[in-house]
Parts: sequence; C-alpha cells; structure tokens
Amino acid sequence: MKLVRFNEGPKTVAGLVSGEEVQVYENIGQDPFGEYISQRNPDKSLFADFLKSLIEDRKPRIYKLEWVKDRFIIPMVPGEVWAAGVTYKRSVEAREDETKAKGIYDRVYAAERPEVLFKGLGYRTVGPNDVICIRSDSKWDVPEPEFTLVYGERKIVGYTIGNDVSSRDIEGANPLYLPQAKVWQNSCSIGPYLVTGDEVKNPKSVGIKLRIHRGREVVFSGETNTSNMKREYEELSKYLFRDNPVPRGSIMLTGVGIVPPDTFTLQDGDLVEISMDGLGTMRNFVRKL
Repeated sequence: MKLVRFNEGPKTVAGLVSGEEVQVYENIGQDPFGEYISQRNPDKSLFADFLKSLIEDRKPRIYKLEWVKDRFIIPMVPGEVWAAGVTYKRSVEAREDETKAKGIYDRVYAAERPEVLFKGLGYRTVGPNDVICIRSDSKWDVPEPEFTLVYGERKIVGYTIGNDVSSRDIEGANPLYLPQAKVWQNSCSIGPYLVTGDEVKNPKSVGIKLRIHRGREVVFSGETNTSNMKREYEELSKYLFRDNPVPRGSIMLTGVGIVPPDTFTLQDGDLVEISMDGLGTMRNFVRKL
C-alpha cells in the first residue's frame, strides 16, 4: 500500500494510491502512521495490516492522482533521521576525490562497521513540493537520492524516497566538519509515498533516477540501482540500534549511488526530481539560505 498525505482546503488528509487514483477514507485520520507507531506494540502487526483494518468495508472518496500530486506533503514526520554513508562504490570515489584526508572512505567501505550518522530530527525534514535548502556558507552542494527505510519499533515497516542534501566542500575541507555538511534547515526531504513493506517485492533491486532542472534545461541526470549497494539493510539497522534508543517512526537513508561531477553544484531555483521504482517521484525546489 502507498500512503500519501495532502492538503484538502484548510485541512490535511491521508489517502492510499491505487493506480492513477488516490482513495481518501474518512476514518483513516490525518496521520495514520503516527497512529500506528503510538500503539503499545506497533510491530506486532504489519503497517499494511493496520491500514487495511482502518479501511475495511469503508467507501472512499476518489481523486485523480494527477489532480492532487502537486499538493502532496510529507507522508510522515520522522522521529529521527539517520543516514548510512559509503554504501556504494560511487560514493567512495566521490568522497575520496573531495577530501584532503585520503584513504578514510576506502577503509570504511571495506570495514565490518558501516558509517552511520545522525542527520536530524523531523522538524528539519520536508516533503514533496516543499523547498530544500543549501547553506549560505557553502559553494559545492548536491542532492543525494537515497532509498530510505522506515522503522516501527526497531523493525523496518516501510520505505520512502529520501534526499540527503549535502555540502561537499565543507566535508571535503575536513571530515570533522561532516555534521555541518549534513545538518541545517530543510537539509532533508522524503516522500511522496510511505510504501508498506509488502508492496516492495525486492528492496535490493530498486531503480533510482535523479534529474536536476535549471529553468527549462536538465543540467544533470543519472541513475543507479539498490543492487549496487554493498551493505544489507538489516546490517545497517543492526548498527543503528546497537546501544542506541532510536524512537519509533525514525528513518534511515541508506546511501547514495548517484553523484554529479565535481564541476556541478546546486543553485537557487533549481528543481530536484528523484524517482524510484514503486516509490513514485519526489520534486523539490532549491533555495539558498
């Protein structure tokens, strides 16, 4: 099932995407995922089963997907946002190129322990059709399209698209600046759908595409597949939760396999478009702070 949220006049509603339709059920509430994780034991039942129980024997209002997609908002507000790094060989190459501390990313790529870093809290995260920001003190900024895990209580219950916006020049100057290269206002976006775990048949074979528009021109495009990842999702999750009380409803961005060339940087007014098989397309305009 594919959960979306959008604005219907002055209120927020949630719906389920089916083909080219969005089905809105009166009793599904404004934040069904929030209701799911607020249960005493949310992982006792799958998120898909929870949604089915809400809509059983109910008749929905039907909208055409084309009519409401430009009103989609963040499908759920994450408790915490975490990210895994150097999970693709392309990411290793890019970060080795940008840094003055050579060799550290190759070592992480080959190590037993993955790179897991804190990206922020829910209030720093925006949804589709919202604005992502680039830092005022950075000159080399890129989007990072990442297949994203959604957790119930220490268990993967769904997936979404994530954009881990990053300042490459800040991290490249010194790896100790990594938090500043990752965390600031509107530095992460997720959406448009929260897809239940049963909907994605093979999460290790999901096509990912990135297109960056500047005016009427596509200034960068690239694609990869989650099959190119070195790390397993359960492996990343194990290290995330080890000795770490991550709250329910948190997410993990699993790494980037598409990196624009070193000559490219995001600019104010760009449109970033990320598509993933079965997870839809997320669009965000760029604003320089």
